[in-house]
Amino acid sequence: MSNVEHHRRIDVLAIGLFGLAVGALTLGVAQMGGIPDSNKVGTLVIALMFGGIVQILAGITDIRYHEQLGGTALTMYGFFWTTVCIAKLVSESTSFHIDMVLFAPINFVYAAFSLVMVYLTAYRNTTLCVLHIVITITFSSTFLARLDLIGETLPGILHIVVGFMAFYHAVASLTQAFTGHQMVPLGPPLLHRNGSPMRRATDQPVPAR
Repeated sequence: MSNVEHHRRIDVLAIGLFGLAVGALTLGVAQMGGIPDSNKVGTLVIALMFGGIVQILAGITDIRYHEQLGGTALTMYGFFWTTVCIAKLVSESTSFHIDMVLFAPINFVYAAFSLVMVYLTAYRNTTLCVLHIVITITFSSTFLARLDLIGETLPGILHIVVGFMAFYHAVASLTQAFTGHQMVPLGPPLLHRNGSPMRRATDQPVPAR
């Protein structure tokens, strides 16, 4: 890879995680009652743009960089946010109201998907792995909330935790990509593949020039 190609390649995971942070924090605060119901449409629009579209765009870029793991995760989570937000916006803006139980299957499937991501991201770093553990618990609790087995408080708290963790990892990835040093610790990979550890380019220390 030439020097020009190297400099053109950026760590788009940071972009996707910034989007996730904004979407998750906004939704979490709303679920906790910090944002009035009168602003529900605005909350959904923010979640759609940052949690959905930003992650999809970052994921597509990651796929173009041949980063299958990051690209798959970002695009799939992005499509989740986009689908759910659009469905809820339609429900809010028309007389056709959607029952929340409709979202139970998709939350269940994404909980299972996130559980797989826990294992795969263990090859990257500790923070990303723990983030997916929290995401798995969040989807699971949201699934229970859609079945009216629990309230929105627990999913709200978990969304806020996801938002802060995503922001933390995004800052860590961005500063490391810019400075070449891990100024914000992410923790070591929890698992290793013999002979070819599965890591992003930004997970490796950049040699001094």
